[in-house]
Amino acid sequence: MSKDIKILVIGAGIAGPAMCYWLKRFGFSPVLIEKSTAIRKGGQALDVRGVATHIAREMGIYEQICEMRTRIECGRFVDTTGKMLHEEHGEKFGFRQDDEAEILRGDLIEILMKTIADVPCYFNQSIISMQQNADNVTVNFKDGKVENYDIVIGADGIHSATRRMIFDKNEYQLIHLGSYISTFTIPNYLNLSHIDLECEANHKLVSINSDNNPEIARAGFMFRSQHILKDIRNENEQKQFLFDTFRDFGWEAQNILNRIPESDDFYFDAIMQVKMNSWTKGRIALIGDAGYCPSPLSGQGNNLAFVGAYILAGELKAANGDYMQAFTRYNALLRSFVDTNQEFGVWVSKSFLVENEVSKEIAEERSNRVLAMIKSVSNAITLPQYE
Repeated sequence: MSKDIKILVIGAGIAGPAMCYWLKRFGFSPVLIEKSTAIRKGGQALDVRGVATHIAREMGIYEQICEMRTRIECGRFVDTTGKMLHEEHGEKFGFRQDDEAEILRGDLIEILMKTIADVPCYFNQSIISMQQNADNVTVNFKDGKVENYDIVIGADGIHSATRRMIFDKNEYQLIHLGSYISTFTIPNYLNLSHIDLECEANHKLVSINSDNNPEIARAGFMFRSQHILKDIRNENEQKQFLFDTFRDFGWEAQNILNRIPESDDFYFDAIMQVKMNSWTKGRIALIGDAGYCPSPLSGQGNNLAFVGAYILAGELKAANGDYMQAFTRYNALLRSFVDTNQEFGVWVSKSFLVENEVSKEIAEERSNRVLAMIKSVSNAITLPQYE
């Protein structure tokens, strides 16, 4: 019966391909679409930790993640003149322990996409509108195609078009946590090797690191601001905001900003959470950041995506495709795990971007607290067994 159920998955980030993997494994035949023309390479570094490492092992991809992981050996905090304030081992600097691994977003997506090579995937495809009734969901694609599906799953990120299309404005909240983040790659002009440098002061942070590719450095900016951009998706406005904020910061900030025109993977967004009372409506469900982004600073977004995909697919299997039963269970099983991780996301946002420069004492105390808390929140669910 499950083979006959038509399921459309929207978004080829982390959540979408993971969803397709588990749907396929549990006997369904999903179709994946992605609005971009191709998978974006590189991107920010993500951590696979807690129960997500168990899921990665079940998927047979954990060893590949470890092979492609970033390898930062040393992390250093410096002041705005470049003087070293504190140094830590690379894994502790990135708040990783035990079998946890950090990997670039693009590399993780590449690994996931290889696991679903037999799932139809259409790039440069997006949706104009959807209408659902008692029998199915009618999907109108931008290329003029019209298809009917039994279930639609939105895995299209924090700015989810699926969520805007299907859920009323009073059914979700985008909570701005008062900070912004930007990451991009530039030439490794400091000749860094497996090292991460960070300068944090005056509610702002600048970072630059280089690991597996000695030619390239990954730069990052984070800062507190109550200013709301007129258009959060306007790249020119984003860059101007960044330049204005860090103009007089010191250290390498200006040198890094000057190299933004050389970068082809500029990313900028507000630090936000997505809060919803239900991640399903009728025949449509949301997974990952589209439904429950815990905040990019939490480091838990892709782990929630892994868990959400596994549980939603597993519940559809357990219910033999009865979406109403599966969706009810999905909402119930995941709620506590999401709430715990979103609370952690708020705590992290308050604990970083300190007013004064980061001293050895502040850095060590914060590291120890984050490590203890993240171990707890990333394991705060007992995974059901579906096989």
